[in-house]
Amino acid sequence: MTQRYYRARLVGAGPFVPVKVWHGLPFIDGEEVDRSPRWQALVGLETTGRAILMGDDVPVEVEGCTLRNLEPIAEHDYRFMVDHQRWAQVADPAHPKANPKRAINFNTVKLPF
Repeated sequence: MTQRYYRARLVGAGPFVPVKVWHGLPFIDGEEVDRSPRWQALVGLETTGRAILMGDDVPVEVEGCTLRNLEPIAEHDYRFMVDHQRWAQVADPAHPKANPKRAINFNTVKLPF
């Protein structure tokens, strides 16, 4: 199973979300299903793989969403981004990473200091 890691935006001016791409058995609700292997992607904190169309080692089309500003990253960066997004949803729902499908409003976002 070949795995690749990316970061992408779901909307313009939105936060980056982690994207994991692999070729293997379908992944539904956190479990592998006994079906034919295919290219899939996990976007953000999802537990069900999305079917994708690959082109030149980069996902061209992901089922149900558009990926903007796609950049390759290392696995440890992917894991950090997943943990950070999970933290944002629990500890600070107003944080831009808590809802990555919404553009960041720089006039209302809290400053980190």
